[in-house]
Amino acid sequence: MEQILKGKRALITGGDSGIGYAVAEVYADAGADLVICARNAEKLANSEQALLEKGVRVKALQCDVEYPEQCQQVVRKAEEFLGGVDILANVAGISPKKEGGMKLPFWEISDSQWQQVIDVNLNSMFYFEKAVAPGMIRQKYGRIINMSSVVGLTNSEHGPASACYSVSKRGAIGLTKATAFELAPYNITVNAVAGGRITTAMSAANNSYYNELHSKLIPMKRFGTTREVAMAFLYYASPDAGYVTGDVMNITGGWFL
Repeated sequence: MEQILKGKRALITGGDSGIGYAVAEVYADAGADLVICARNAEKLANSEQALLEKGVRVKALQCDVEYPEQCQQVVRKAEEFLGGVDILANVAGISPKKEGGMKLPFWEISDSQWQQVIDVNLNSMFYFEKAVAPGMIRQKYGRIINMSSVVGLTNSEHGPASACYSVSKRGAIGLTKATAFELAPYNITVNAVAGGRITTAMSAANNSYYNELHSKLIPMKRFGTTREVAMAFLYYASPDAGYVTGDVMNITGGWFL
């Protein structure tokens, strides 16, 4: 892969697995130095080792992104290790389901479940954006990419996504557009990626009813790969995307056709 991110410094949340790890891989292949954070210490250690083998500087930091003080601490440590942050990829997310991978109706969502999903999927993006913004403003450069979802655009029955998940992903788009406007004068772009049905552990936990249904309904007749999503993150982080901000890229296999 062309080294289009050579010399850039990236922070990826949820970088130990799934889409987050795929983003870390393509960023490393493109030459960026990395800090990845997530909750699972064992997965983090394994991911850190695999990324180090790509010949870039990598540091893994354990972090529960629902807590603002932990997010702030990660950013401080990332800035110390990397010398600053040029790229922030907000990927960490959770999606509660009923037993058997079925949709969790909103009236069955507990208050604590609702709050945790909003904290992890949406509030953490705010915490990380807020923490990296001063440094990016000082250096007059930044790329921020937030992970949304097709359900953040539809809020309808497109699988077992619960109301708290849909609302968090809709909020991610609102946060993207609001912060893109405020950061634009500082040469900082903020964009979002709205994934459709992607082959991840989260999808694998869905009931087979949804997986079989969507395999038929998606025009391309397949689920996307984590690398296909990661390549959207790579574009938004690249020099070629310097005049793109407040945008939402749909990686859905033609869902809206």
